[in-house]
Amino acid sequence: MRVRTSSRAWLALTPEPERDLPAAIAVLRSAGAVPGAPAALADLEREAAREAARAEALVLRGSESSYLAWLREAAELAARVNGSAEPAVAHAAGVVRDVVDNQAGLLLGLPGGGRRRERARQALEQAGGTR
Repeated sequence: MRVRTSSRAWLALTPEPERDLPAAIAVLRSAGAVPGAPAALADLEREAAREAARAEALVLRGSESSYLAWLREAAELAARVNGSAEPAVAHAAGVVRDVVDNQAGLLLGLPGGGRRRERARQALEQAGGTR
């Protein structure tokens, strides 16, 4: 017997990414992890607000694959600045790694998804989200 699961099961994941990642991503981008990174505090705040709006849109209108791609992007940013001597950057990278690691583990407990979800979980790990 096959059990039908909702395509929205991923929404059962914890809310830490939407709460913690926008500011951390903004800091990582300001560290030069991405060309054109914001430099001033006001730019950093605007970037965090943009990222928070992006996270909200992913949760409200996105798909599991787009949400996981956002997590993978955050993990890749953190991996690029691994070992930074700048305390704020090192902290932001640690926040991203912790959040992405937690989400990758939680994916294991979601119903359905099969090989597609397992591949996405492994991609998160490979992107640098887990230790």
